[in-house]
Amino acid sequence: MKDISVSEYSKLLIDLYDGHYGDDPYCNFLSGLREILELNFASITLREPIETNGGLLFISCDSLQKTYADSSDNPYTARYYTSNLMTNLSMGKVTTLDECVTCDSFETSDIYKMCMEPINIYHMAGLDLRNYNGERFSVRVCRPKSSDNFNQEEKDFFELIGSHIQRAISKAMQLIQIETERKLFANTVTGQSIGTFILDEQGKLLHRNQAAEEMISDSDGLEIENHQIKLDDPDSNSKLYGYINKIITATKEGSIPEVYAMPTQRSSGNTDYEILIKPLAIDKVVASTKTPHIIVFISAPEKRTQLDTKVLMSLFPFTEKEAELTKHLIIGSNLTESAEKLHISKNTARTHLRSIFLKTGVTQQSMLVSLILKSVAMLN
Repeated sequence: MKDISVSEYSKLLIDLYDGHYGDDPYCNFLSGLREILELNFASITLREPIETNGGLLFISCDSLQKTYADSSDNPYTARYYTSNLMTNLSMGKVTTLDECVTCDSFETSDIYKMCMEPINIYHMAGLDLRNYNGERFSVRVCRPKSSDNFNQEEKDFFELIGSHIQRAISKAMQLIQIETERKLFANTVTGQSIGTFILDEQGKLLHRNQAAEEMISDSDGLEIENHQIKLDDPDSNSKLYGYINKIITATKEGSIPEVYAMPTQRSSGNTDYEILIKPLAIDKVVASTKTPHIIVFISAPEKRTQLDTKVLMSLFPFTEKEAELTKHLIIGSNLTESAEKLHISKNTARTHLRSIFLKTGVTQQSMLVSLILKSVAMLN
C-alpha cells in the first residue's frame, strides 16, 4: 500500500463524493483507489446482473470499459455472475477471496479461467454495503498473481473507505431521485400551463419554468422587471407584493406564513390570470442567501390541459358522463357549475360523483383532482 498524504486522502474523498457526476461515474475515485492500494482492478457493482437485467457496474481496469449498464456483452454479466465466489459477505466488513475459497478451487473455477486470469487479476478483497433503500451493493478490489495478498493494514484502510462509499452512494441516489422527482413535477406543472416562479428571501426571481417564459413572452398582463414579477395592473401588483412581503416577514419572525390567492387582469381581455402565492419550508440553520423562499403559481384558465374523455375512460372505468363530469371538476368548476354545463341536475351530478369516487378509491373532490392530474402526467 502506498503512503498517502492528507491532501491525497482528501482528493480521494472528493472524487468519491462527486463520483455520480460526469460521463464516467466513480472513475476518478476508483482510479485513485487503485493507485493507493496498488491494484490493477477496482469496481463498484450497484446492481448485480439477474437474468435479462445486465446490472450496473463501474469499473477501473486498463483492459475493460469503465461502465457496464444493463450490459451482457462481457463474460461476467453474460455467463459467470452466478459463479461469483464472493457473495453475501458480512456487511461492512472487508473479506479476502482466500477466506471464501481455497486456492485450488479458485484456480480451477470457470470464473477465474474465463474472466479473471485473462486480465491478470488474482488476489481479491471485497466489501458488501447497503444503499439508502437498504439494498446490497458491492465493492471489489484486485491485484495480479505476482503481487502480495491484502494485509491487515490494507484491509483496515479499505474498510475505513467503505463507510464513506456507503454514505456517498446513498446520498448520490437520494439526490438523483430528488432531481428526477423535481423534473417530473416541473414537467407536470408545465403540462398544466401553470407558470411557476421561484422567489428568494427578498422576493427576487430565482427560477421560472417554460410555462412562465411563455406567459412573459405573451406580454398579456405580466413581465419581469429588475428580477421581480411585475403585473400590469397597479392594484394587483401592489396586492401581490403585499402578500409576498407578509410571507417574508412571517418567515423572518418564525411564524407560520399563510398561502394567498388572487386574480389579475390581462391586457388582452382574456379571463383573469389566477395567482397562488405559497411559502416554501425553510431551514434557517442551513439556508443561505438566494435560497428559495416563495413559489408563485400563475395560471391562464383557457390554457389548462384539455383532458380527453377517451383518455380518462381508458385510465379509469368511467362512463362517458362520469368522464365529462371529471373533466369539468379538473378545470376548477364546482359540482353545480359542472351540472349546468353538462345539462344535468345537481342530484344526477352527485350520483355520478359518488360513482367516480367508488371507481377511483378517493373520498374527496380535491383527492380526485390530484389523482387524475398525476395519472395524466404519467402519460405526458
